Amino acid sequence: MSNTDQTPTIDPSLLVRLKLTAHQFDRSFSDRPEALPDEAILPCLSCDLAGEPKFAQVRVAVGTNALFFQADVQGKLQLPWCRESRLEDSDGLHVWIDTRNSREIHRATKFCHRFGFSPMGRGPKADLPFVGWAPINRARENPPPPPDDQLAIRARVADGRYRLVSALHFDALHGLDINDFPTIGFYFAVSDRELGWQSLALQPDLPVMDNPSLWAQLVLKSPS
Repeated sequence: MSNTDQTPTIDPSLLVRLKLTAHQFDRSFSDRPEALPDEAILPCLSCDLAGEPKFAQVRVAVGTNALFFQADVQGKLQLPWCRESRLEDSDGLHVWIDTRNSREIHRATKFCHRFGFSPMGRGPKADLPFVGWAPINRARENPPPPPDDQLAIRARVADGRYRLVSALHFDALHGLDINDFPTIGFYFAVSDRELGWQSLALQPDLPVMDNPSLWAQLVLKSPS
């Protein structure tokens, strides 16, 4: 056996400790969130470093009282698979947030949140978008689920692609205080049964979905 055959494969994004700055703009929470500018585009190290296929673009921005997200997915031959009753399994954008950015913990606390954003799956015909909260596996304690009126989403599905734009009111994020804690723990993944998995960094074979120490850092408020 050659030395190459004996070398274990390591996800190169595991070697990078990411700290990103969210695009900041003067926009308030709305139940009909609008598209985000190019300045809000985030990297996807699972593609850029690990050579995985790229089928999605993700944007994030912070407004006056809300966080905003956008995902654009292309290259689909099938409709997205989405069920409001199965948020964790649905196609769409999945986001993990630690409002206290506790870098050394390996199990989620009451300040750690998981949200799912899907372009369809709600309503009598399952053709309406939805955003929802889900508990994190192995969490020491879960935050209180946010009320529906603090979550908003719009989506369009057409021609082998979809776009979703969503807003989370600051009050939906237990423990968020951007003045005292301007940096949060942050991770995202776009999951698609047809196209695969695209993420900020790290693949799901690592415990990234329930281990906050593996998440990146996202600065919501720049120093004055």
